[in-house]
Amino acid sequence: MAHRTRKKLTKKEIERDPIGDKLGAGVLFLQTHYREVFGGLAALVVILLVVQYIGGKRNTAAEESMAGFITASQVYSQAMTAAAANQPQQAFQALDAAYTMSVQTWNENPQNDWARKSAVLAAKIDIIRGNYDVALSTLSAVLAANPDKSIKVPALLHMAIVLENRGSEQDLINAISVYQEILGITDDGTAVGAEAHFGISRVYFVQQRYGESEEALSRALEFAPDTTAFEVYQIARLAEISY
Repeated sequence: MAHRTRKKLTKKEIERDPIGDKLGAGVLFLQTHYREVFGGLAALVVILLVVQYIGGKRNTAAEESMAGFITASQVYSQAMTAAAANQPQQAFQALDAAYTMSVQTWNENPQNDWARKSAVLAAKIDIIRGNYDVALSTLSAVLAANPDKSIKVPALLHMAIVLENRGSEQDLINAISVYQEILGITDDGTAVGAEAHFGISRVYFVQQRYGESEEALSRALEFAPDTTAFEVYQIARLAEISY
């Protein structure tokens, strides 16, 4: 059976076409409200461009912070290599450069994790230089931002070392507290846990709490059986003391 040809619409029927009516109403609305419509579209475009710009700036800032931290770390390693090779002038120059880069990276984008790592590196250099108050201030600022564990643990470790080195009676008490906090957020058997126990052993020894010092040292050696020069020295001096 042949298909029936669709009847051709009359002009009147076209005028009553609901789709045509809607399109016509849309055109009329645009003609009447074109300022508001195109103004709204322009505002939307501006918002999208601003969001894209901010996102791009954040990505750029993050990349710059990462590059700053990596470069400062490499220069710091060069300083330590020069120091080990008995080249003090080169070591001091590299240390100054590493410090300048790490502080600049931290100051430019303190909310970025790479920048916070740079701050910890700057504090580490301040500890080497004996600038304990500056190091403590920097580490306190990093920890106040509630960073993730990968930043919090080294920041706490360096803070404990600062307090231990500064060495007042209250500093030593606070150092023990910080080392214990590290143990509370790290897994047993880790190198960081061993460092915390070694730190506790050192502080207890200074406080003449020799039994507790030896206990903490033994605990540390369970995690890190390969002793360094300090651990050998600590074992020896504990062995010489009667308590």
